[in-house]
Amino acid sequence: MGEDGPLYLVDHVVDHDGDARRWRRFAYASPSSESQHYGTRDADGTVHVDGAPAPSLTDTIGAYGEHLVLRQMLRDDADAVSYLQFDESEPDQDPQAAELHRIGIEATQLLDGSSVDAERIQLVLAGHRTNAHWCIDGVVVKSDWCGAQSFLVDDLDALRAGLDSEVAARISEFAEQAADGGSD
Repeated sequence: MGEDGPLYLVDHVVDHDGDARRWRRFAYASPSSESQHYGTRDADGTVHVDGAPAPSLTDTIGAYGEHLVLRQMLRDDADAVSYLQFDESEPDQDPQAAELHRIGIEATQLLDGSSVDAERIQLVLAGHRTNAHWCIDGVVVKSDWCGAQSFLVDDLDALRAGLDSEVAARISEFAEQAADGGSD
């Protein structure tokens, strides 16, 4: 988010059965804010966060699971999907209404500077437009996370170029785990 922007790292894991709405556990840790939370969801839907009951989260999906909902939306070829979202960094806050909508085709710029026509999918959170994703043939090629952008790349060196050394190291670690059969 710029050379003077703070380094913001989050480690997040979601365990689910292929449908993000049926998540079984999540782990969230942000070393920069020293925030850490762990949640479980029983088969009957009962949710616990940090060992305490969290009944308001029974029918919710964590905000960091958005990419999983998006992937499922694209796979199902749905025009829109609605769900309740909670913030893993502040799980005691009230969940918010979230909707992902297909907006249409528009030009967008990729990491290499090229421009492509891609379908825009917009997140509307509590009535406000926030994150946006651009997809080609059901594949996300770019996302805007309220200012921070991510891009699909197939070259790990290009991905790490110019990044903070700690961020680049975490990307390498994640890529190694994924190559060894890691999950989402």
